[in-house]
Amino acid sequence: MTIRDLHTRHKPGSLSLQRATSGSRIAPAPVDSSADAWLEPTLADFISLATSLCDMPMGMISQLHADIGLHHPVISVVNGQGDLRNQWWRFPGQNGVARTIVDFALCQYAATRPRELTELTDLQAHPRFAASALANGNPRVRFYAAVSLVSSNGDVLGTLCVMDTQPRMLSATQRDALLKLGRQLEAQLDSRRTMQKLEQQTLTDALTGIGNRRSFDLRLREEWTRHLRNAQPLSLLMVDVDYFKQYNDTYGHPAGDALLSRLAGVLRSPLRASDFLARYGGDEFALILPNSDELGAHHVAERIKQAVARAKWPHTDIEISLGAATVTPSAMCDFSALLQAADQAMYQRKHGRNPGHA
Repeated sequence: MTIRDLHTRHKPGSLSLQRATSGSRIAPAPVDSSADAWLEPTLADFISLATSLCDMPMGMISQLHADIGLHHPVISVVNGQGDLRNQWWRFPGQNGVARTIVDFALCQYAATRPRELTELTDLQAHPRFAASALANGNPRVRFYAAVSLVSSNGDVLGTLCVMDTQPRMLSATQRDALLKLGRQLEAQLDSRRTMQKLEQQTLTDALTGIGNRRSFDLRLREEWTRHLRNAQPLSLLMVDVDYFKQYNDTYGHPAGDALLSRLAGVLRSPLRASDFLARYGGDEFALILPNSDELGAHHVAERIKQAVARAKWPHTDIEISLGAATVTPSAMCDFSALLQAADQAMYQRKHGRNPGHA
């Protein structure tokens, strides 16, 4: 295990954040993603019920625009605007659902009619959708019926659809059943979204909006398990504000809170999507860097230094202490020792007990 401590004095300046532009579409997430496993059985059941009630060979649920609690959604970017895009299909004889992207034109059309049924008896004869991918691809869809899914706050979630390769019409009983089934699916998705929001609140620091100590502990255990399984290095950075008590005493606790909130944003700016930032406690922050060796951790620390150096700080310049620890696959260590090592490195730098490191 490698321990490294870093320290710098920060001066006010301008903070420049750059947002990378995406391509036309991000590749779909794996259908067996464990983070989203809760959703697929529910959707499979609803599609199965819809196809049975309507006597249809295939069905589909689409996700449009709104978040339904999916951890790894597909995002379509059009003119700089990102929309969530996912479809779950169920075909005859299939167990579960297949998640993919095919054609959203029909679902977009159906979604413009909240809580109504859209029924198209023959797509190939329809003036608007005869050239659609569904009408001309494999399977070659002829009949399409869908009910839009709308959340309790008015967000358009997507559509519940049934399809056939032959032209046909639903009976009045089937139309009523599909509408009612859509309402039930709306309630299920709303309930799940509410649960996830409540869970997220328990894992979020109220002041800074980043992870709290509980979420840090959970994430560190996850990354430690991944580190052992994949034989990849794992690094941890600990950061705190020097003389924070004096800052609070001089400028007041509201000013101290504002400083911590600002620092959380600055610390987050240079991180990768896979990195994790949490408020460890008080004025101390922790950063988990998966698949990062000692050199990688040093680069992250340097980016943090640069970001903080450009930031404008209220009242006065601030100083931080930063300590790092890295464990490699060959190192004999547990995650508690990794945490202790990073914290000790920060403590040594904070109190000037290890002047030999840069």
